[in-house]
Amino acid sequence: MTGPLSAAQLAGLAQGHGDASTIAVLRGGQLGRRRLLTVAAARACRGEPLVRQSLELLTRAEHAHPATVAAVLTHPPVTGWARAALDGAAGPAYLAALAAAAATRAGLTFTLTLPRPGDGVLSLPTVGAATGLPFDSPVRLTGEAGTVRIGSGADEGVRIEAGGGRLLDAGGGAIGWLPIRRTTPFDAVEVLVDDQDPWRDCYHRPSAPRLDDVSADRLTRLTAEAGRWLRAHLPAHADALAGLLRTLVPLRPPPSGNPVSATSRDALGAIALSVPADAPTLALLLVHELQHTKLGALSDLVPLHRPGGPARYRAPWRLDPRPVGALLQGAYAHLGVAEVWRCRRHEGTAAAFEYAYWREQTIRAVRQLADADELTAAGRSFVADMASTLRGWRDPVDGAVEAAVRDVADASAVRWGLANLLPDPDQVARLAHAWRQGLPPETGRQASTVVPAAPRPALTMGSGPEGAVRHRLLGSGGPPGSSPSDQAYAAGNAEDALAGYRRRVAADCGDVDAWVGLALTAHHTGQPVAAGVLTSRPELVRALSHALPDADPLALATWLAQPA
Repeated sequence: MTGPLSAAQLAGLAQGHGDASTIAVLRGGQLGRRRLLTVAAARACRGEPLVRQSLELLTRAEHAHPATVAAVLTHPPVTGWARAALDGAAGPAYLAALAAAAATRAGLTFTLTLPRPGDGVLSLPTVGAATGLPFDSPVRLTGEAGTVRIGSGADEGVRIEAGGGRLLDAGGGAIGWLPIRRTTPFDAVEVLVDDQDPWRDCYHRPSAPRLDDVSADRLTRLTAEAGRWLRAHLPAHADALAGLLRTLVPLRPPPSGNPVSATSRDALGAIALSVPADAPTLALLLVHELQHTKLGALSDLVPLHRPGGPARYRAPWRLDPRPVGALLQGAYAHLGVAEVWRCRRHEGTAAAFEYAYWREQTIRAVRQLADADELTAAGRSFVADMASTLRGWRDPVDGAVEAAVRDVADASAVRWGLANLLPDPDQVARLAHAWRQGLPPETGRQASTVVPAAPRPALTMGSGPEGAVRHRLLGSGGPPGSSPSDQAYAAGNAEDALAGYRRRVAADCGDVDAWVGLALTAHHTGQPVAAGVLTSRPELVRALSHALPDADPLALATWLAQPA
């Protein structure tokens, strides 16, 4: 069942894109959802006079100019405020601000009185924010002919043109005005730079304060350049961004300085990001978060999996177990990431590696999803179409790149298994007994238990054996402080590296880097069976090695692969 979407439209989304009619359905679904949430949130505010006045004003604006009300209600933070109001954690002031913004943009005459915000700043969604409001007086909003005057007490305040947020009259008092910044990177569709809405902070990373003019101009320029690149190379993604992106929310850059981005189900239509160094990076961030946006909007219309479910799946780009919904979100986002790198794969070895790496890791994620029993019929069809797209990307890359990708992808599987899987202790004891008796391993495969754990950081490729792989391929990674075994691996001395990793495992069964190196070097020294078992069941081989300290881990891994 595909709800408001046809089977063809759902398939188009699953393949990575979605045509104009599909994007319009997703956009309409979000508008309808926000309308319902806004009404429900207003009812939750228990009939305050300000609620009644605000709803009446919104209704007048809807009759006068429906498109204007739609533009205001699709402002992404509306969802977060409405959900908070339903939980009793927000009042009606934001609803009044929404109504005032819509009514002013619709050209209505009105008067509203709002309680003074605690921080002295009143945000008019999609318009801007008044600052310096007096502490001892409520706020007056007076709209007329497409303008609004914001005053308080004896201060007549400022007069604003709502359509563009332009200051018409500074008023001469203490009240100031900060217009919301606007950019048009995708076919003249307006995108707001939202660095002041009180409900914009709904991400796992802190939002940035209002950007200075230089930073804002830089973000606007980079967004325009990224838009041109996407229009030239990935026009379907440019079209989808034009249809769905409403705001960019600047984030504080992390201490590492690496660019970060995020989306939230409480603000679909917004992409939060730190200002990156260049337009190609921004294009990559936009596509990554666009995929999350599309899948979030789709999930509001068509259930792709049953709700809930344990965190038991491996997302190849993370170290913690994920529930099926999170894995699906990540796989769909990285389908877009891989496609961006596919367009850039001719830029050099590093770009070819990024393409092949994200293609491989997304394939591994989709394989897991194909076996997930939590998926609905629509979800299974969606995952099958994702797999079809990935199978179609047969672009050749250099053999050294392919080998490096396999190594790094296998390394992440080993790390995840050692971090999250606990083998059945009775099975370990039986296997250890069989080994000592010279018997084949037992029939059947006892599944390991996924260990509940707190979220862990993303996987890194800059240290350990993975750093050695990258150093060998790209001349990066493998810092001076890396171990002799990693250095041997970086130099291509697989036999010496294997001997070093063996010694490290024997000395410390908990040395994760050594287990990763053991799996990788086994493959490169003619022991593919052992390498396969170390990659697929690293937790079992480690547990057996702990029970059988005199046994060679590679011999144990090879033995485990024997038929019973």
